[in-house]
Amino acid sequence: MEVLLQLLIGGILQGGIYALGAFGLSLIFGVLRVLNVAHGDFLILGAYATFLLYSTLGLSPFVALALIFPAFVLIGMAVERAMIRPIRAQTAHEFLVASILITLGISLAVEDLLAFSMVQPVKGIDYSLAPFRVGGLVISTLRLLSLGLILLLSVALHFFLQWTLQGKAIRAVIEDREGAMLAGINVLAVSRNTFGLGIALTSAAGVFFISIIPVEPHMGLPLTLKYLSIIVLGGIGNLPGTLLGAVILGCSESLVGFWWGAEWSLTVAFVILITILLWRPKGLFG
Repeated sequence: MEVLLQLLIGGILQGGIYALGAFGLSLIFGVLRVLNVAHGDFLILGAYATFLLYSTLGLSPFVALALIFPAFVLIGMAVERAMIRPIRAQTAHEFLVASILITLGISLAVEDLLAFSMVQPVKGIDYSLAPFRVGGLVISTLRLLSLGLILLLSVALHFFLQWTLQGKAIRAVIEDREGAMLAGINVLAVSRNTFGLGIALTSAAGVFFISIIPVEPHMGLPLTLKYLSIIVLGGIGNLPGTLLGAVILGCSESLVGFWWGAEWSLTVAFVILITILLWRPKGLFG
C-alpha cells in the first residue's frame, strides 16, 4: 500500500509538470493556431538553465524559477516576433504547415546545440530536503514543495485568464480571432504575449523536471507528443481538463514504469491518445 501511495504521489507530481507545459501549448495553439513542435525542447532548455544556475551560482530550483520564468517570457516573445509573425499573412493551412516546419527546425537546432556544446549532455541536480514522514510513509519534501508551486502557478494562470484584461483578451482571441479584432483588441500583441507566456510555462516545468529526473537533449520531441496527448485527453482550450489529463498520464506512467519499465512511458501516452481520439475525439471535457 505504501508503495502504491508513493507511486501515485510521484505520478501526480509528474502530471503537474506535464500540465504546465500542456497549458502553454494549448494557449499557443488556441491564440496563434501554431502547433509548436519545439515546445518540449523549451522545457529542456529551462531544465539546463536550472542546472547552470545551480552548478555555477548555487541557486536552488525554486530561486532559479524566479529568474527563468521572466527570461523565457522574453525568449518566447522574440521567437514569435522573429519566426512566427513573418509567415502570418499566409492562408490558414499554409500557415499551420509553415509553423510546424519552423518549430521543428527550432527543435532540431536546440537538440544539436545542447548535444554538441557539452561533454556530458545528461544533466541532473543533486538538490534534496529532509523527507516528510506520515506514519510509515516517507514523502519527499522536494516533491511536495514542487507540487505546491505547480498548483500555485496553475491557480495563478486561471486567475490571470479569468480576471485580468490581458487574460480576457487571450480568451477572446481563442474564441473568435476576427471578432476580437473588430472589438479593438490588439491581436498581434496578444499573440506575442501568449507565445511568451506559453514558453515560460514549459520552461517552469523544466525547473521542476530536472529536480527529480535527469535530462538529455533529445527528450524534447517525446515531451511534445505527451503534451499533445494531454491536450486531446482534456479537450483543447480546457485548462481543468488539461490538468486532469496530465495527472492521468503522470499516474499511468508511474504505475507502468514501476511494473514494466520506464521505457514504456511514451507508449502509454500514445495508447491514451489513440483511445481518446477513437472514443471521444473532442476530449473528455470537449
